[in-house]
Amino acid sequence: MSTTKLCIVFFSILITEAFTQTFIPPGDVSGTWLSASSPYYIQGEISVPNGETLTIEPGVNVVFQGHYKFNIQGKILAIGTQQDSVHFTAADTDSGWHGIRFDSTSITNDTSRFYYCAFRYGKANTGIGFDRCGGAILIKYFDKVIISNCLFDHNMQSGEGWEPPEAGPAIYIWYASPTITRSTFTYNAGSKGSAIACLHSANGLISNNIYTQNQGMGGPVVVRNEGSPTISGNIIFNNYSSVAAGGIAAELNTSARIENNIIYNNYAPYGAGIFCWTDSRPIIINNTIIYNYASTGGGGICCYINCDPILINNVIYGNTTINGGNQVCLLDNQSDPYFFFCDVEGGKFGFGGDGAGGNYSGLYENNIDTIPYFLDVNSKDFRLSDYSPCIGAGIDLIEIEGEWYYVPPYCIEGNPRPNPPGSMPDIGACENHLGTPLVGVEDETNPPTEFSLEQNYPNPFNPSTKISWQSPVGSHQTIKIFDVLGNEIATLVDEFRPAGKYEVEFNPASGNRHLASGIYFYQLKAGEFI
Repeated sequence: MSTTKLCIVFFSILITEAFTQTFIPPGDVSGTWLSASSPYYIQGEISVPNGETLTIEPGVNVVFQGHYKFNIQGKILAIGTQQDSVHFTAADTDSGWHGIRFDSTSITNDTSRFYYCAFRYGKANTGIGFDRCGGAILIKYFDKVIISNCLFDHNMQSGEGWEPPEAGPAIYIWYASPTITRSTFTYNAGSKGSAIACLHSANGLISNNIYTQNQGMGGPVVVRNEGSPTISGNIIFNNYSSVAAGGIAAELNTSARIENNIIYNNYAPYGAGIFCWTDSRPIIINNTIIYNYASTGGGGICCYINCDPILINNVIYGNTTINGGNQVCLLDNQSDPYFFFCDVEGGKFGFGGDGAGGNYSGLYENNIDTIPYFLDVNSKDFRLSDYSPCIGAGIDLIEIEGEWYYVPPYCIEGNPRPNPPGSMPDIGACENHLGTPLVGVEDETNPPTEFSLEQNYPNPFNPSTKISWQSPVGSHQTIKIFDVLGNEIATLVDEFRPAGKYEVEFNPASGNRHLASGIYFYQLKAGEFI
């Protein structure tokens, strides 16, 4: 099973032809919005009053006809199903709508719930302060919100303010502890963070979500300001940050617990996997942080300004950068993270930055430096193979400076940890069924040692052919097709890929291409290699 499918119950979208429509004028709303009366066209700013409830049935489409807010001072129950979700969107996707806002909702109200909902084109890009926070949802001073099995797509936020930070293109959390689980975040964009910004959250839970193709000045999950939420079981890949944290940012005194996450193929100048900034000490346990790329420092993890995270049972491998510290970069002498029972490629002698080498004074105990041997890197299956040295190489509980730290009782797939009972847990987010690795098994997934581009097969071909290549290092790779005159015909691959062996199919009839019979050439570019 591919890990991009782990723990996520996604939903299909079924849109039926609407025979009725309902127009909602500005003002208070409550009661029930029926699927039979959908779509609901919102003509101004609306609110659910304190003490009242709005229920939205499966299959309802809520379409904002302008850049309007949806304020919740009471309770909202938007309960879709896997087959028939609830949609929030804008008639004009350029101007968007101004999101659902829980702004100091009274704690006397019961829990609001969003199940199987789709949030698209929410935009927090006007006004100042909190108006520029949370493109789809803002949750402020109110804990009782549950978001499950939802889609957040093409939401955005913009701003320059820092007090409070204007952030969170999909969801913004301020002194609140909601539950956000089993949801998918795609193509969101923000000035600070690229999906969720979680500030001053005492007990928030952000778990079992997928984040991909989000971009902003920070990662898709940003936790900061003395909060201690749990970030667990998320799959974070192919996200872009313009400053730091391609995956997760832990900032400003946060002690967040970051566990069971798979973070791969993300990009940022600093800390493409995880970035820790300013007096933060997150607890980072049983994560798989691999094949991320930082253009400046810390492909895996980067720490800056007195950050001392505690890392237990993590795989930090295959990450790359240009200026040193492929796996770990310590930008200042005061940042001294602790590493226990981790698999760190290059070990502590591979750390980069001013705080590395003789300036590093953190604890580094019982770690290994070895290829983790995943089940199938090419198909993004990052479970451990049966002969991985990470099996049974972790620790189940450990005392650090008088405090005990426990590993999560289940892995990202839901398997008990350790497995089997009585063994030691594995290193990484996934728990293998073995207590110790097999020995004497030939490794079929050894990474290649040189670049190669193979002859396509079949050749000649009709209607399609396959092109195989291999790369010994992770890099941005392209496969392009040219005609005999050197004109570019098609681009088959254009993305960062880890070291490995790959194959792609070329079908001249796909993508509206109609090529004449003849001779064509293909080219591999992998980093500096052509």
